[in-house]
Amino acid sequence: MHIVVIPSWYPKSEHDVDGIFFRNQAQALQRAGCTVGVIAPMFRYLRSEPASVFAGPYGLRRHRQGGLNTYAYDSMYFFPRCPIVDIDRIRWVNAGLAAFERYIADNGRPDAVHAHAMNYGGILAHAIYRRYGIPYVITEHSSIFARNLVRRNQWPSMHAAAQNCSARFAVSRDLCALLQQKYGLDWQYLPNILGSNFAEAFTFPDKTQQPFTFCSVAHLRQLKGFDILLPAFAQALQQRPNMRLNIGGDGPEAAKLRQMAADLGIARAVSFADRLKTDEVLSLMRQSHAFVLASRTETFGVVFIEALSQGLPLIATRCGGPESIVNPNNGLLVPTDNPAALAQALIDMHDNPNRYSPDTLRQNCLAEFGEAAVTGRLKNTFSRLIANNKP
Repeated sequence: MHIVVIPSWYPKSEHDVDGIFFRNQAQALQRAGCTVGVIAPMFRYLRSEPASVFAGPYGLRRHRQGGLNTYAYDSMYFFPRCPIVDIDRIRWVNAGLAAFERYIADNGRPDAVHAHAMNYGGILAHAIYRRYGIPYVITEHSSIFARNLVRRNQWPSMHAAAQNCSARFAVSRDLCALLQQKYGLDWQYLPNILGSNFAEAFTFPDKTQQPFTFCSVAHLRQLKGFDILLPAFAQALQQRPNMRLNIGGDGPEAAKLRQMAADLGIARAVSFADRLKTDEVLSLMRQSHAFVLASRTETFGVVFIEALSQGLPLIATRCGGPESIVNPNNGLLVPTDNPAALAQALIDMHDNPNRYSPDTLRQNCLAEFGEAAVTGRLKNTFSRLIANNKP
């Protein structure tokens, strides 16, 4: 079967991790025997890349990223938060239609479209359906619903796209319930897929002689809760002074968080790394005993299953996505914005190093989030809708 994947955001390069879970799933479908193409409008933000207004790039760009036949369309958001009409989304969809038209001219008509995230990707998939009659599936990943960030002028097109798609998935059970409430339509739980690098076999290193080390990997911004994690770790460190915390990632909160660690007097036990590549994330996790992230909201949390795949138990907050991943057999859940509860979880994890079997954590992760589990469900869905769509 021939599937076109439409992500609402996408990695800019082979090493970029922003939206990498979209690419991981597309690659998995390709390895499972599907013909897969990617349509990816790549719009830049004026605030973050002002010099590129004149320098570009602009227009259609055909290339292979991660082994995938990718049709990108480069441009820039010029009209953010337009109150009457979402002009930038219209431009994004039109760019995607232009890329899709060129794609089918070069590669033929696909059997189905898989859009990731309703706002933008789902709207484009609906536009393709109206123009070409190609059925589409939507998987929702975005936190805009939980954060009430959908603007009034965006909603009608999103609702129409949801009504006309052949299947609706969401990446956590909590998100399914929220979307059912918002749209009045049924949604099915389908988790994100584990990247192939994390599924590769490896030998668990001996960490018995190391200080008990937590790792945390995320974009350093307010939603990820590092301003809660650091005070919680400081509290736990007072009782368990041999613990360590290694943080991987970069972002707008980086300087503030480094200063916070110094002000809390824990700089000796906390290390910060800049943005990490996949192999560096793997190395960080394999040198650690457990993973912790204190997010304020998550629709899924790919980094949690990445940590499980490396045999690490989890500490997470009840913020939407982790509840579909974390259970008593693989970790601990605590309330959001609660340093005391998080500190106690850190101590509990430290004091019970043999509670979780690394090999069992890994095997259970692969069984639920590995390629075979997720792509099998997707291929069955595509087969049904393609059969129902035959002339």
